[in-house]
Parts: sequence; structure tokens; C-alpha cells
Amino acid sequence: MLCIGAEALAQADRARRIGWLDFSSSTKNLETFEQAMAALGWTKGKDFTVDYRGGEGRSARAAILAAELVRLPVDVIVAAGTPEALAARDATKTIPIVMAGVEDPVIQKLVVSLARPGRNITGVASSRRALDEKVLSLVRQLGPPASRLAILIDPTDPEHRVIVGNLRAAARTMKLSPNVVEVQQYLEVEPAFAAMKRQGSKVLVVPPSSMFVPRWIADLSVTHGLALVSTSPAYVYEGGVLACSDDRSAVFARAATYVDRILKGAKPGDLPVEVPAKCKLTVNRKAAQALKLTLPQSILLEADVVID
Repeated sequence: MLCIGAEALAQADRARRIGWLDFSSSTKNLETFEQAMAALGWTKGKDFTVDYRGGEGRSARAAILAAELVRLPVDVIVAAGTPEALAARDATKTIPIVMAGVEDPVIQKLVVSLARPGRNITGVASSRRALDEKVLSLVRQLGPPASRLAILIDPTDPEHRVIVGNLRAAARTMKLSPNVVEVQQYLEVEPAFAAMKRQGSKVLVVPPSSMFVPRWIADLSVTHGLALVSTSPAYVYEGGVLACSDDRSAVFARAATYVDRILKGAKPGDLPVEVPAKCKLTVNRKAAQALKLTLPQSILLEADVVID
């Protein structure tokens, strides 16, 4: 009996293993998460370790990487996006999963409801629909250029199908008529830009995508005289005009609070899913000036980050 008690004590005192699944292979979100864990009293290396699995931008590898984390096994998996959360869900029904920035987790069948997830998954959802609507409301404030709006999507990307549906619905409400341009391969992207220029497009909305590399898309937008708008600030830092995005730092800091509670005994199915209430507005005034586009004061006053 004493040996069993000692073994149980050793289990309780061991460093907990956190599996990190992020096919973008970016460590910035992990750094934010680890800082938040430290603020909650967890010391990396002593109280917890991280088993990192990145897919180098290839979402198809998410299932393989999720299975690796389950085999270790880890105590909890942090899934840094929709493909990662779906892969983790398919890999385990018992290991707790904390999702970060997943759109419509109920529709994705990750949770039963936001208030009562009911399974082994909880975390922070994405406010995708609200972000898409906000992006178009900002575009509308640009004045006449908004009437010549294009949206570039990959129809094979399930998230893009959701996004274009949101944008079309919002556009009808705002009396905008966007031109939806579909591309499925890298080779189709540059011809699509040439076509949009011929059609007289002035504003381009681009959803995040591994195919739509921010620097490349921003350079093409400048070359063809398009004001680039997105829900990812990466495009703005590379030369786009504005982005309305989830505050990713806040999302991963909140994910840490879920991991903290789960490692202390809470059941993920009992922890309500959170949805961010505010978007982070990033504006590139220099890019707008290069396009001879005047950003209204209403946008500049609302901006969280202004690049000059």
C-alpha cells in the first residue's frame, strides 16, 4: 500500500506534458501561451513541458502529428486552429483538448454547445462571422473604391467557403456587390490579379491561407493597384491596407487559463467556450497613401495599430 501511495504521489508531482499542435509551425503563439502559464504559477521544465508538433504549413499533416501526441501520451493538447482541433478530436476522445481560434466549433462538431461543450474539447472560438462583417463595414467606409470590391478565395478550403458566405451575406446588407474570384492552385493566382485589374477592382479582401502567402499577395496587390484587406494582420505588415483580426495573443493567453484549470482537475466538457468580443484593427497608412487612398478619420481613430 505504501508503494502505491508513493507512486500516486510521484504522478501528482511530475511535470505535466502539454501537446502543442500547430501546422503553421509558428512559435510566437507558443511563447505567448508559455508566458501566460508562467503568470498562472506554472514553471516550464519543472511544472510542465511542451511536446511541440508543427506541420510546416501543411494541414494534411495535422492528423499524423495529433496521433503522435496521443501516443506519447500527453496530459492535454492545445490545438492552434481549426484543422488542428479537428485532427486532435479524431485522434482522441479522452485526452483533454483546448482549441484556440476555431470558427463555429458547434457546426464543426467539436463541441455540443458553447455553454456546455460536453466532450473532451473546450477553449476559445473565433469570432469569424463578426470579423468578416466588420471587415466589410470598414471597406464601406473607404467610399467609392468599396463599390469595386473583389474577394479572392480557394473554393477547396472549407474555411474559405464559410468566409465567402459570411461576406456575401454582409455585402447584401450593406448594398455591396463583390466580385468573388476563385483560385485553386498557385499558378492561378497571378492571372487572377491581372483579371481583377482589368475588371476595375480597387479593393481586395483576402482570407488567410497557406496558398495566399502574405508578402506575395501584398506585392501583387500593390502592383495591380488594389487596396488589400484581410482578417490577418500579416497582410498589412507586408503592404496591405487594413486588417480586422482576433487578438491572437489574447486568444492564446486565454487558452492557458483553460489548460491551467484542466490540469488542476476541471473537465473540459464543463468549461464554456469563449468567443472574443473585440477585433484588433491594424492599419497601414503608408500603403494607403501609396495607392492614393485616403483613410477616413473614423478608421484611424478606431485602429489599434497604425503603420506609417
